[in-house]
Amino acid sequence: MAGCKLFTNRTPYNLEVSLRVRASEDPRNNAGTVDFDMASLQSKWQEYGNNVDIYLNGINLVAVFDGQIQAQQYLVVTRGSQLDNQLNMNNGVDFGFANSAFYISTRQVS
Repeated sequence: MAGCKLFTNRTPYNLEVSLRVRASEDPRNNAGTVDFDMASLQSKWQEYGNNVDIYLNGINLVAVFDGQIQAQQYLVVTRGSQLDNQLNMNNGVDFGFANSAFYISTRQVS
């Protein structure tokens, strides 16, 4: 079974989201990307990977607003790092915006 998480856009902006899927357990291995759009304040369940490649290696966020493009990138480089655990030990990912920057937080969704 592929990985699946609930993504929630808590920002006032529409987002282009790109998930970087890990091939097996090693963060050096990439299994491709899954791209999707999220409207402001939207939540959606998103599948990624396959029955073997169930881990995320990173997330890219892009928004266009006020005549500019703003992007934020998160990439795992070490298995067991704070970001690795955050992305892969919870099934809910929230996107926020504060102090002119995007951020992510994770939670367990029942």
